[in-house]
Amino acid sequence: MKLILFLGLCALSVGSTALAQGTKTWNPAHDKESVVGGQAWHTGIASFYDRLPAKAEKAVRKPVWDLSHNGAGLHLRFVTDAPEITVRYQVTGNIQMPHMPATGVSGVDLYAKDGKGQWLWSAGKYSFKDTISYQFPKLQSATTGEREYTLYLPLYNSVKWLEVIYPDGSKFTALPPKTKPIVVYGTSIAQGACASRPGLAWTNILSRKLDRQVINLAFSGNGRLEKEIVELLPEIDASLYILDCMPNLTRVNEFPDADIKQRIKNAVTHLQAQKPGVPIILTEHDGYTDAGLNAERRQYFERVNKVLREAFAEMKAKGVYLLPISALGQDIETMVDGTHPNDIGMLRYAEAYEKLIKKIK
Repeated sequence: MKLILFLGLCALSVGSTALAQGTKTWNPAHDKESVVGGQAWHTGIASFYDRLPAKAEKAVRKPVWDLSHNGAGLHLRFVTDAPEITVRYQVTGNIQMPHMPATGVSGVDLYAKDGKGQWLWSAGKYSFKDTISYQFPKLQSATTGEREYTLYLPLYNSVKWLEVIYPDGSKFTALPPKTKPIVVYGTSIAQGACASRPGLAWTNILSRKLDRQVINLAFSGNGRLEKEIVELLPEIDASLYILDCMPNLTRVNEFPDADIKQRIKNAVTHLQAQKPGVPIILTEHDGYTDAGLNAERRQYFERVNKVLREAFAEMKAKGVYLLPISALGQDIETMVDGTHPNDIGMLRYAEAYEKLIKKIK
């Protein structure tokens, strides 16, 4: 009996070590100034982790507004020497989807840089309950010192609140977002479907590759080059705009050739008028990986790509670049459902953009 009691006390002691040492909690929403990266508007927003300003609610369609609450591309940067970090938060929507796991839809993802600027990744121990918890243990040895971290937020869910917990006595400093971001306006693919975790969305991969902030204004099924979104883009002090909307313009009855071409030209004209000299990338539809068997699906993306190429040629606009389907490199191994990239497909997207952007700037 005494032995059982002793072992029980030992287990309790081990399990409560961190608590006994004490912890501190950082809630970004309580800071005087927002440090949420990947967020274009830090003031005038309805909820702390929104991607569009509150004024947009009356202008954009309801599906766009609803999706703007999702945390795609949002991230937090901080420097700490903490040996372990716990992230706790709540979300508003379904934890997972049939073709996308909970870790991608609702999870967070922690990356760090080593002393040489190389990226590292921590495998979090997660629990998806009413309050989601990610524990990142054994982050470094006692002699390593401080590291810079990036915590990516959920791709397809909306964060109600979030807190980062670390041991008392550890150094912890939040970092502001990087300036002159790349701004992406796109579809579900750019929002992150169907990456297995947030850090593997192509916009987040690209951000790490270029060491630049990328603002994700992609709305699943609703990236349609609409003027209500296009007119918001110049409010962002961007270094580059990416318009990757062709996958949501394939329905010929709703989006005939002439309409697609006009949307492309209107978007480019408006951006160049409001932000002269800022490069613009127009991206072709990346295709469907069942196109070898499904001729109808092949016609869908071939049509919109032909229209995009025609619009690009007709404009002859300086500072506008085309990213063709051939550069994106998707094949039968790179998609989950024939439409949305898996992690391999996401990497190919990021590599294609990286190659073109390095040529531009």
